[in-house]
Amino acid sequence: ARMSWQSAKLFSLRITRDPAFQFQPGQFARLGLALGQEHLSPQDRIPNEWRAYSMVSHPSEAELEFFSVAVPEGQFSPVMANLQVGDPIWVDKTSFGFLTLERFVDGQDLWLISTGTGLSAFLPMLRDPTTWQRFARVLVVHGVRHASELAYRDEILACLHKQANASAGKLLYLPMTSQEPTTQALSPSLPAETLAPARLTTLLELGELEQRANVALDPASSRVMLCGNPAMVTDMRQLLSLRGFAAGRRGVPGNLAVENYW
Repeated sequence: ARMSWQSAKLFSLRITRDPAFQFQPGQFARLGLALGQEHLSPQDRIPNEWRAYSMVSHPSEAELEFFSVAVPEGQFSPVMANLQVGDPIWVDKTSFGFLTLERFVDGQDLWLISTGTGLSAFLPMLRDPTTWQRFARVLVVHGVRHASELAYRDEILACLHKQANASAGKLLYLPMTSQEPTTQALSPSLPAETLAPARLTTLLELGELEQRANVALDPASSRVMLCGNPAMVTDMRQLLSLRGFAAGRRGVPGNLAVENYW
């Protein structure tokens, strides 16, 4: 295990990967810890607590990377945050989840809308060349309370500059803060006149989300993914359904895919 802190509470964890473990960008794994077994040697420990975490790493990478928030009163995340090199952590052999681009037919715009650590599911999509071949624009909307919680911002900005000069799809990065004003220093995609703090649901309801992006949410050409706080996902899904967005069903591709993620 290798740890890197994104902020005072947010951390990334990289661990070894069994070559037999396969997944698609957007899927998640079940991670296991052997809690209360510190007195046993690592080979004698048995995982007794499991949690779901999306892979941040791309399927082609040799290691698995995960992104988490350390909840002080939690049972699992504080232990995971304190793992040292050589400490054991288990990965269920099965990958899970349907928040993958295979849910969609190609479109003009791909909206990747997340709050907090829900961003995890979208990072491997940004690292995947096929994403940029399938969509003309990819819009990353990351809602947090404070700018200090905008994890992976440097990587997303590097991707933005790379795609700006590429012949494939272009990236728009729209970080949104709800407890303080956003600043243009956070991303060149942010227009100067739309920096007031706001929740994502409010921005969508008032039409300001599209104003900040300068891109319309069109059910015919837009594909939307939601990942994050269950309340956000529920409210955004309801608002989007009023505008003609729906998940696929019975083999019919949709234009909306969702995943609850804390």
